[in-house]
Amino acid sequence: MNHLIIFAHPSSKSFNHAIYTNYEAALKEKGDHVIVRDLYSLNFNPILTMEEYHASKQGNYYDDVKVEQNYIKNTDIITFIYPVWWAGLPAILKGYIDRVFSYGFAYELEYESPIKLLKNKKAVQICTTGTPKEVYKQKGILRSMNQTTDEEIFNFCGIEVIDHLYYGNVVEIEEGNRKQILEEIKEFAKNL
Repeated sequence: MNHLIIFAHPSSKSFNHAIYTNYEAALKEKGDHVIVRDLYSLNFNPILTMEEYHASKQGNYYDDVKVEQNYIKNTDIITFIYPVWWAGLPAILKGYIDRVFSYGFAYELEYESPIKLLKNKKAVQICTTGTPKEVYKQKGILRSMNQTTDEEIFNFCGIEVIDHLYYGNVVEIEEGNRKQILEEIKEFAKNL
C-alpha cells in the first residue's frame, strides 16, 4: 500500500509531530511505502496567485504543484495531519489544497456538476484541537468541519474519506493520555 502523509504544523516539538512520526512508523512497520510532505519544512507557498489560477485552468501547473500532484497520483491513501486553528485548516494546508487540488487534476466541471478525477484515492484526517472534542461536538463544529473538508473538498474530488480522527484538548492533556492517543494512532495505522 502506498501512503502519502501531508503534515501541516510548524513545530517539530508539537504533539502533531509526535502523531505523524508514530503514524508513519506504524505504516512502515507493516511494510507499506510512505512519503511525507511536511509543508512547513518544504516552505510550501500556499498563495494561489491570479496568474497561477488562470494558468491552472488551462492545465498549466506550476512546477511545485506538479511535484505534489505526482505524489498524489502515485498513492493509495492520503493522510492529512494538522491542528485545527480557528475551526478550520491551517492556512498552509488550505493553500496546498487550493493550489494542488486544481481544476483538471482533482476535478472538472460539466455545467455546474463536478467530474471527480481522484476516485481511486482514499483519505484519512487526523486533527488536534486545543478545545475539548466534546465542546466542538456540542457546538456542531465537528459536523461543520466534516462538511467542509470531507464532503466539500475530498468527496467533491472523488476521494473516499476513510476516517476523520479528532483529538481535543491537546494543549492541557496529561502525558499518560498523550501516550494512549499515540498508541491509538499506531493501532489505527496498522489496521488500514
